Amino acid sequence: MPIGFERCVKAGGKVRTMKLGGDKYRHICTIKGKRYLGHIKKKKKK
Repeated sequence: MPIGFERCVKAGGKVRTMKLGGDKYRHICTIKGKRYLGHIKKKKKK
């Protein structure tokens, strides 16, 4: 994950999951009015 995202999570930021369409998604961390984006991921097939 990007460094800014990891620092946000460690500092207690709120993590949300954003659907990007299809089987892709991204985690977003928000703290003190700033947003930090995580990597784009794909859902695993069962």
